[in-house]
Amino acid sequence: MPAKKKPQTDIFHRFLSNETIHRFAKQDKCSVMQNYLQLISDMLRCEHYKGKNMPFTTEQGIYLDGVEIELAKRNKANRKRTVDFLIGTDKDWILLTEAKFDVKNPREMEVSELKEKIVHSKELVSNSEMFTHIEPNVIVLLKDDNFQQLYRELKNKVSNSLRVIPMNVCQFYQSVFEKR
Repeated sequence: MPAKKKPQTDIFHRFLSNETIHRFAKQDKCSVMQNYLQLISDMLRCEHYKGKNMPFTTEQGIYLDGVEIELAKRNKANRKRTVDFLIGTDKDWILLTEAKFDVKNPREMEVSELKEKIVHSKELVSNSEMFTHIEPNVIVLLKDDNFQQLYRELKNKVSNSLRVIPMNVCQFYQSVFEKR
């Protein structure tokens, strides 16, 4: 059995505190994002994470699906798809994160859908009064069961068209949040 891949740690800025995401949410000109500041552990559960290990305790993010649903209602428009949540990392950087815990078959993952979610999420973030930097890499969280198969399939599908980094929840925590 091949050794598990270690996540790269130099591919994005690291989480320092909840301060970045709080500042970002407060500056939102639509004043919606602050309503969706949530614990990452709660957002992962909303996205059907069933893993035994939950390394997150006080770390927060913005539940972007909720933001988009509320904006669509306000504007009486169709909802555009977004990644699941935003994480504030070092100073003024935002990390887009998509959870794919319900994917059973790797062939179910659609690159065009993921690309659409990323594009619209970046539009929402860049419309903020406090425009921050958006991390060029997007995290896609996969379930622990058959992680390697899901990882390979996703990497093969996106090739170089998207800067996507598949991880499981523990790798995500270690790469972005764990103090060094």
